[in-house]
Amino acid sequence: MSILIQIIIAAAYSVLALAAAFVLPERVPQVTPLYGAVAGAVVMIGGLVLQFGLALRRQSRRAAFQLEDIRKQTRLLAEDLLETQTQSLHWRQAAEQMGKAGEQRVSQVISEVKVLQGLIETFAEQQTRYAAAAAGGSVAQLVALEGGKSEKRPDMPPVQEIAREDETLVVLREALRSDRVDVYLQPIVSLPQRKTRYYECYTRIRTEDGSVIGPGSYIGVAEREGMVGAIDNLLLFRCVQLIRRTRNRDYDVSFFCNISGESLGDTRFISDFVDFVADNPELAPNILFEIGQSDLDNAPPESIDNLARLAQLGFRFSLDQVTHLNLNFSGLAARSFRFVKVDARYLLDSDIEVQSDIVVTDIKKQLDRYGLNMIVEKIEQESDLVELLDLEVDYGQGYLFGEPRLSRVD
Repeated sequence: MSILIQIIIAAAYSVLALAAAFVLPERVPQVTPLYGAVAGAVVMIGGLVLQFGLALRRQSRRAAFQLEDIRKQTRLLAEDLLETQTQSLHWRQAAEQMGKAGEQRVSQVISEVKVLQGLIETFAEQQTRYAAAAAGGSVAQLVALEGGKSEKRPDMPPVQEIAREDETLVVLREALRSDRVDVYLQPIVSLPQRKTRYYECYTRIRTEDGSVIGPGSYIGVAEREGMVGAIDNLLLFRCVQLIRRTRNRDYDVSFFCNISGESLGDTRFISDFVDFVADNPELAPNILFEIGQSDLDNAPPESIDNLARLAQLGFRFSLDQVTHLNLNFSGLAARSFRFVKVDARYLLDSDIEVQSDIVVTDIKKQLDRYGLNMIVEKIEQESDLVELLDLEVDYGQGYLFGEPRLSRVD
């Protein structure tokens, strides 16, 4: 019911109430002004109750439609989970008939399937919570926020910006359910050799027609709907597959994998991942978790505990999205941080003021003192690199060394 219609209805019963209160006593001698006022009040209250009832009925019907849609989505997810569990059972049966080498490989695949099952269950729980909110009439309005790293290459599929948040939400759900979350890799090189040492992993959402959705269209919706954790978890799953593939080709390389504050605080997922790594300890040296500076600064105790659990398994960390350089160098080193990413502009542009207790150009000396490596990101030009080499930075990242490229994990 539009606002205009509601105003018209309210005006109608207000006019009737006024007529009953003032006109009725003048036209009907038996009706005193007091009775007229009472009659007007009754008409006004009755109109309000009627309008409220109509609005409540419409809201209930809308919530029911939303709930039914979520139930369908959850049912589809449950079917996918059942199919995955069936495949897992078949793989277990196949392992019993294979030799020791084959049995080990199938065990790895089964472990990866368990991670994917946990991802599906988490996503299904998120949709159930969304359904409960819809049934209570408190569905939040979605606002798409610009976020993420949105590097773009000329040969990338066309980036599709979706104007309506509800359409973005549908596409995002379908992408997660239909495995249309792609991984792009960008090299991180050692300096001054420019030799590729690591790769950073990014996610891109792909629609049915092959278009790529820009981060500005889905990050905000994902945050509001609690799907950032699902995207992080799927990225981690893809990193594990990349490590398997590169090792099969005798190519040992490590990957920087972003983990949000939401995922770091998800004790259930961290526990499942710890169990997974306990069965596959060789993965730890090849995955470096990137954690945003604000997420670390505002991390609750459970997130710090999960960070320590990962460190005990041999994982190393990188501080990302640095906005100030008042760093606790000893604290970072004690928590197994080995890298700190710094925007090239902070070191090159004197007009940019960066909060720091020491001279920005001396940051590298402090990092060296505590065994931390500096990665300077967003290096775009040769002239910028020449200036940075004078600071003896350890690693560089940016379009000058390579653009993010689509990775195939199959």
